[in-house]
Amino acid sequence: MKIFKIVFPLVVSGASVGCVALLLRNHIQYRGIVEDLSSWGSFFTVFGVVYAIVAGFLLLTVLSRYSALNQTIEDELNVVESTRDFLVYLDDEQQSARTAMKQALADYTRSLSTKEWGEMSDPRTPMNSDTSEELYEVMRRGKGIQVRKEADSVVFSALVENISEITKIRTRRIALANERLPPRLRVLILFMSIALVSGFVLLGVRGVFTHVFMIVALTISIHLLYLIIGDLDHPFYGIWNINRAPLEELVKRFEEELNST
Repeated sequence: MKIFKIVFPLVVSGASVGCVALLLRNHIQYRGIVEDLSSWGSFFTVFGVVYAIVAGFLLLTVLSRYSALNQTIEDELNVVESTRDFLVYLDDEQQSARTAMKQALADYTRSLSTKEWGEMSDPRTPMNSDTSEELYEVMRRGKGIQVRKEADSVVFSALVENISEITKIRTRRIALANERLPPRLRVLILFMSIALVSGFVLLGVRGVFTHVFMIVALTISIHLLYLIIGDLDHPFYGIWNINRAPLEELVKRFEEELNST
């Protein structure tokens, strides 16, 4: 299904531009069109370099942000798991506090998987980075841990430090999720793409099949590049998106552990 979603738009755009080139080919011929190839060559050299720089910059920007966001989510899950694992060091007498903390962590993870993931996926409304109620509940549950001996003090300090780390990572995750390419850059790459394809349509090439092949190949390449940039700029949906499976697996493990207690 994903392959069909990728290939079908490319086939449509390539076929459409190829048909347009065939229809316009006989209407754009003029005397000396072949001799103008040297001028077109100079134009494509300069314009192509500028286009490559702009496209490469946009692709590198969205790819770097995509990688940073993916790593941030992974770091957040690791800190949540570490916080859960530190509860093992508490005495059996604090079983109720340990279960309450684990339940709060499960609720926070479930909220990330359902509520916050949907909010981050909406490109129209930036997500609020203020501390969520689920994270506040984790903090409140932490106050229920009693420090009776030195080992409990070490565990409590580690838990507080981890919860603070979750807060910082969550803020960074939301900031990365709210970032988008500026509209002017999107307009620029769209204009340059249209200008580049139009230039090849107006190019004087004697062979019909050679001309159509050049235009179709260029159109498909530009369209695919535009799709990749668009998908990476919206990393929570589309063809290329952040893998949600580790988050769902962590939610499932929390549920199994709580059901077994």
